[in-house]
Amino acid sequence: MNGGCGTATATGTITVTPNNTITLVAGGTQTKCINTAITTTTYATTGATGATVTGLPTGVTGAFASNVVTISGTSTVSGAFTYTVTLNGGCGTVTATGTITVKPNNTITLTAGGTQTKCINNAITTTTYTTTGATGVTITGLPTGVAGSWASHTVTISGTPTVSGAFTYTVTLHGGCGTIAATGTISALYYTHLRAHE
Repeated sequence: MNGGCGTATATGTITVTPNNTITLVAGGTQTKCINTAITTTTYATTGATGATVTGLPTGVTGAFASNVVTISGTSTVSGAFTYTVTLNGGCGTVTATGTITVKPNNTITLTAGGTQTKCINNAITTTTYTTTGATGVTITGLPTGVAGSWASHTVTISGTPTVSGAFTYTVTLHGGCGTIAATGTISALYYTHLRAHE
């Protein structure tokens, strides 16, 4: 203060609090199969007194404790889910986002043919299956003379059985999600020609 008598002063403190922070520590954006646990995602935070997590798939949850956000669980639905972590309390509007992509299980659908009975040395009705998700297939159990192939997400089984019997085949999908297979039976009948004798 100026003027008057004596030297008089006053002091005060201005405390400036920094904005909250959020930092990804583990996990984050990822792709998983449906009904498979995600990789646990954690974020370290400063300044916040809590956090909300929105946009997670069903079966996955977010929690806040000791300045750490934890996202974990097992998604029971497929799709691409962009989640948002929003810090509460403290200073600033601070968020983080990530995406959890959940792939559905593979599928296989019979579109023609399937279980059938034919005479030996006669061509079967061509059997086809459409598939989704798989990156390949194996086909086992076919009778000699009948073969299977997979291309453009279509399984094709065709040919002529040269042996008799009932053959249960299995089409097993590989890659993608889930343990998916389809079965069918090809029965090849042995027959004889009867000749009349005079």
